[in-house]
Amino acid sequence: MAAGGLRLREGADYGRDGRDIWVRGPWELVEPSADVDEVIDQLCPAVMRLADARGGDDGVEYCGLLYKGADGRFYASAPSRISGAEGEDGPSLTKTCVVPLKVHDPAGVRSIEADYHNHCWPDSPLSSRRDSAARNQLYSIRIQFDTTCHVYKFVPHVGEPVPAKVFIRVGRAWSLLRVIPLWDKESGNILPPFEVP
Repeated sequence: MAAGGLRLREGADYGRDGRDIWVRGPWELVEPSADVDEVIDQLCPAVMRLADARGGDDGVEYCGLLYKGADGRFYASAPSRISGAEGEDGPSLTKTCVVPLKVHDPAGVRSIEADYHNHCWPDSPLSSRRDSAARNQLYSIRIQFDTTCHVYKFVPHVGEPVPAKVFIRVGRAWSLLRVIPLWDKESGNILPPFEVP
């Protein structure tokens, strides 16, 4: 373990393939499962072990993928710390990471099911348009969590004429927090903002 937390290595755990970001799978800190929620429940504790994940304005946002392996079980990739903005490694009230598009797993990947990312602050709800705008929805589910491990699931229903939904993990179940009407789906507008329960 490096000072300040575990460190992932660019070029080994994540990297660039042209303009796309790739991540290594499976991530050894998260056990695979036939139940995707069992994998999701392990994400926040694993990411919080990484360097600067709890760093607030000086922290790092990490982005990874949940995928179905060749054996049909769900896996988490190691996350990437590649930023969505130049010069974002310094203090900032906002953080981004680029959502990966590929998983490098020698055992094979059937499908990518979701992306996940952390926020570097406690009690940080899914309320940023970066998190919920249609242009940022690459997969059918988006998972987000903060430093206190409030875990949110955003189901955007991309390209479907139905509202989007935001859930929070409560124990071993998902509780509906907000329905985003059709007219706000494109912009990702979540108003009024909700408080962390």
